[in-house]
Amino acid sequence: MINELLQDRAALYVSGAMTAREREDFELILEFHDELRQFASASQDVGTAILLAGTPSDSPAPPARLKSTVLRAIDGLAQQVTPDAFVMTGPDRLVQWVNPAFVEMCGYSLEELRGKSLGPILQGAKTDPVVAARMRQAVHEYKPCHEQLVNYRKDGTPYWVDIEIRPILDDAGVPLWVVAREQEMALAA
Repeated sequence: MINELLQDRAALYVSGAMTAREREDFELILEFHDELRQFASASQDVGTAILLAGTPSDSPAPPARLKSTVLRAIDGLAQQVTPDAFVMTGPDRLVQWVNPAFVEMCGYSLEELRGKSLGPILQGAKTDPVVAARMRQAVHEYKPCHEQLVNYRKDGTPYWVDIEIRPILDDAGVPLWVVAREQEMALAA
């Protein structure tokens, strides 16, 4: 069952009443939350029906394919491939979801990471402990942060990564998820 907060956010999303950043965060949730994605699509269906029902009878009829085009567009939003790697954790900071770009970047599958903390898995000898500590502190306090550090792939090879971490909070400021957007950088010599 989808809670009232997520239903409200879906309504804002479907109506276009979210900021660009809120839309981006919500689309990440839609990527891994199948039930919410279906709810948003059904809400869009209802909104489209209401919009079409309010069209005066003497105005030109919208094309018959309009409804299916709108629904496909909404459905496709959550399925778009993004070049950035994303990780979503719960408030407990344990992995709930990663996108295919993250799997490709580090070599670990979602099944290998789900329910685990990423730091001990991805960090190693060349990881700056001061940067890692700042990231841990920000995540622990549910504050956004942006850092660059060396991580390690499953096969042990190091890679530089630019990481932007931000919490997704409910209306009362209670954390729902923590999202990390990661982009691999050229490895420094």
